[in-house]
Amino acid sequence: MILHEQKQDDIDIVVLLGRFIMADAPEARERIKNLIDNGSGKLIIDMEKVTFIDSSACAVLISAFKNMQVKPGRLLLVTSPVVQSLIELTRLHTIFEIVPSLPAAISAFAA
Repeated sequence: MILHEQKQDDIDIVVLLGRFIMADAPEARERIKNLIDNGSGKLIIDMEKVTFIDSSACAVLISAFKNMQVKPGRLLLVTSPVVQSLIELTRLHTIFEIVPSLPAAISAFAA
Protein backbone atom coordinates (compact mmCIF):
# COMPACT_ATOMS: atom_id res chain seq x y z
CA MET A 1 0.00 0.00 0.00
CA ILE A 2 1.08 3.53 -0.71
CA LEU A 3 -0.14 6.25 1.66
CA HIS A 4 0.04 9.95 0.76
CA GLU A 5 -0.95 12.79 3.04
CA GLN A 6 -2.09 16.10 1.61
CA LYS A 7 -3.98 19.15 2.71
CA GLN A 8 -6.53 21.30 0.94
CA ASP A 9 -7.39 24.44 2.85
CA ASP A 10 -8.09 23.14 6.38
CA ILE A 11 -8.97 19.59 5.25
CA ASP A 12 -6.52 16.74 5.88
CA ILE A 13 -6.58 14.09 3.15
CA VAL A 14 -5.10 10.59 3.30
CA VAL A 15 -4.86 8.92 -0.11
CA LEU A 16 -4.38 5.14 -0.09
CA LEU A 17 -3.31 3.17 -3.16
CA GLY A 18 -3.05 -0.57 -3.77
CA ARG A 19 -3.65 -3.36 -1.27
CA PHE A 20 -4.51 -2.23 2.28
CA ILE A 21 -3.61 -5.25 4.43
CA MET A 22 -2.42 -6.23 7.90
CA ALA A 23 1.22 -5.38 7.16
CA ASP A 24 0.17 -1.78 6.41
CA ALA A 25 -2.16 -1.35 9.38
CA PRO A 26 0.28 -0.14 12.08
CA GLU A 27 1.79 2.63 9.93
CA ALA A 28 -1.60 3.69 8.56
CA ARG A 29 -3.14 3.74 12.06
CA GLU A 30 -0.27 5.87 13.42
CA ARG A 31 -0.25 8.36 10.55
CA ILE A 32 -4.04 8.78 10.55
CA LYS A 33 -4.12 9.20 14.33
CA ASN A 34 -1.41 11.84 14.08
CA LEU A 35 -3.48 13.75 11.51
CA ILE A 36 -6.55 13.52 13.74
CA ASP A 37 -4.66 14.64 16.86
CA ASN A 38 -2.92 17.55 15.13
CA GLY A 39 -5.38 18.43 12.38
CA SER A 40 -8.40 20.66 11.97
CA GLY A 41 -11.01 17.99 12.66
CA LYS A 42 -11.74 17.57 8.96
CA LEU A 43 -10.40 14.34 7.50
CA ILE A 44 -10.94 12.52 4.21
CA ILE A 45 -9.63 9.00 3.70
CA ASP A 46 -9.54 8.45 -0.05
CA MET A 47 -9.53 4.73 -0.91
CA GLU A 48 -10.75 5.13 -4.48
CA LYS A 49 -7.62 3.37 -5.75
CA VAL A 50 -7.50 0.60 -3.12
CA THR A 51 -7.69 -2.80 -4.81
CA PHE A 52 -7.98 -5.02 -1.72
CA ILE A 53 -8.80 -4.48 1.94
CA ASP A 54 -8.69 -6.92 4.85
CA SER A 55 -10.06 -6.93 8.40
CA SER A 56 -6.95 -5.20 9.78
CA ALA A 57 -7.58 -2.30 7.42
CA CYS A 58 -11.20 -2.17 8.58
CA ALA A 59 -9.90 -1.95 12.15
CA VAL A 60 -7.77 1.06 11.15
CA LEU A 61 -10.87 2.77 9.74
CA ILE A 62 -12.88 2.02 12.89
CA SER A 63 -10.04 3.38 15.03
CA ALA A 64 -10.00 6.57 12.94
CA PHE A 65 -13.76 6.90 13.34
CA LYS A 66 -13.52 6.53 17.14
CA ASN A 67 -10.60 8.96 17.40
CA MET A 68 -12.46 11.51 15.29
CA GLN A 69 -15.48 11.27 17.59
CA VAL A 70 -13.26 12.09 20.57
CA LYS A 71 -11.65 15.07 18.76
CA PRO A 72 -14.56 15.93 17.75
CA GLY A 73 -14.44 16.15 14.02
CA ARG A 74 -15.79 14.77 10.79
CA LEU A 75 -14.42 11.85 8.80
CA LEU A 76 -15.42 11.16 5.20
CA LEU A 77 -14.52 8.05 3.21
CA VAL A 78 -14.10 7.81 -0.55
CA THR A 79 -14.24 4.16 -1.57
CA SER A 80 -13.46 1.93 -4.51
CA PRO A 81 -16.04 -0.72 -5.48
CA VAL A 82 -13.96 -3.36 -3.64
CA VAL A 83 -13.83 -1.31 -0.44
CA GLN A 84 -17.49 -0.34 -0.74
CA SER A 85 -18.49 -4.01 -1.00
CA LEU A 86 -16.61 -4.95 2.17
CA ILE A 87 -17.91 -1.93 4.06
CA GLU A 88 -21.47 -2.88 3.13
CA LEU A 89 -20.91 -6.57 3.91
CA THR A 90 -19.64 -5.68 7.39
CA ARG A 91 -22.40 -3.07 7.82
CA LEU A 92 -19.81 -0.39 8.47
CA HIS A 93 -21.66 1.84 6.00
CA THR A 94 -24.08 2.47 8.88
CA ILE A 95 -21.41 4.38 10.82
CA PHE A 96 -19.21 5.92 8.12
CA GLU A 97 -20.03 8.90 5.96
CA ILE A 98 -19.20 7.70 2.43
CA VAL A 99 -18.96 10.01 -0.57
CA PRO A 100 -18.49 9.07 -4.24
CA SER A 101 -15.30 11.03 -5.01
CA LEU A 102 -12.59 13.23 -3.53
CA PRO A 103 -14.07 16.42 -5.06
CA ALA A 104 -17.46 15.50 -3.54
CA ALA A 105 -15.82 14.98 -0.15
CA ILE A 106 -14.08 18.35 -0.31
CA SER A 107 -17.37 19.99 -1.32
CA ALA A 108 -19.16 18.28 1.58
CA PHE A 109 -16.93 20.16 4.02
CA ALA A 110 -17.79 23.45 2.34
CA ALA A 111 -21.53 22.84 2.71
